[in-house]
Amino acid sequence: MIIYLIVLSFLSSSFISSISEPETPKTRSSQKPDNPLELIQQMVERYGQEWYTHLTFDQKTTFYTADGQVERIQWWYKALEAPGALAIHFDKKNSGNGILFKDGVQYGYANGQAIQEIYKVHDLLVLGFDIYKQASLKSVEQLRSVGYDMSKMYSDRWQDKAVWVIGVDSPSDSIAQFWIEQERLLFVRSLKPGRAGIMQEVQFNKYEPIKGGWVAPEVIFNMNGQRMLHEEYFNIQVPATLDSAIINPDTFLEATW
Repeated sequence: MIIYLIVLSFLSSSFISSISEPETPKTRSSQKPDNPLELIQQMVERYGQEWYTHLTFDQKTTFYTADGQVERIQWWYKALEAPGALAIHFDKKNSGNGILFKDGVQYGYANGQAIQEIYKVHDLLVLGFDIYKQASLKSVEQLRSVGYDMSKMYSDRWQDKAVWVIGVDSPSDSIAQFWIEQERLLFVRSLKPGRAGIMQEVQFNKYEPIKGGWVAPEVIFNMNGQRMLHEEYFNIQVPATLDSAIINPDTFLEATW
C-alpha cells in the first residue's frame, strides 16, 4: 500500500506520445552551455516559436506490483496547455475522477466532487513541455523549488546519446537530477530521491516529431530499478485551441474534448 501511494504521488506526472502529421523539428547542435540557465535558454531559442501549445491524447496506464507483475491497466485521458496546465480524466473523459494541474496547484476530483487543492510544481510538465513556452528564469525557479540544484551540470551519455545532466556535477545515484539530450535538447530522464530511501526514475522514450516540437510515446516510472508504471499514448492531437473550461478547476468535471 505504501509503494502504491508513492507511485500515485510520483506519477503526479505523466505524459505524452506519438505522432500526427510528422514535421521534423530542428536538431542542430548548440554551443556548449556554461550553466543550466544557459541550457534552458538554448532550449527556448531552439523551439520556442514553433513548439505546440496544446496537446490531447489517450493514455494506456499499466501499474506493476513490487515483484514486477502487471497489477492493473487503466485508461487516462489528457489535455495539455503549455505553459502551466494539464487535465487528466481517469477511465472516461466524463468519469468525475481525475487531476488538474494549473499554475502550480494540483486539484483532485473523485466521484464528481473536488477533494484536493495543494501547491505542487509538476516537474515533468515543466521539463517536457512548459520549458519551451515560458521564460527561462521561471523554469529555473520552478525546478529549483522541487529539489534540483540549478547551479550544477555535467556531460554524460544515455541510450547511446550525449546528454546534459543537471542537478549534480558528477555521477550520483542519490541526488535529484534531470537529463537533457544534447542534440535535440529534449528531456529524457530524471532521478529523484523519495521516501524510505526509494530512488524514483522517470524516462521519456521514443520521441517522435510533432507540429514543430516533439512528444515521447512512452514514459516509464521506476523505483529502485523496478518498473512500477508504464505509460503509452494514442490518438495524439495538436488542436489549435483548447476550451478554457477543461483547465478551469471550477468547470473541470463538466468539460470535455
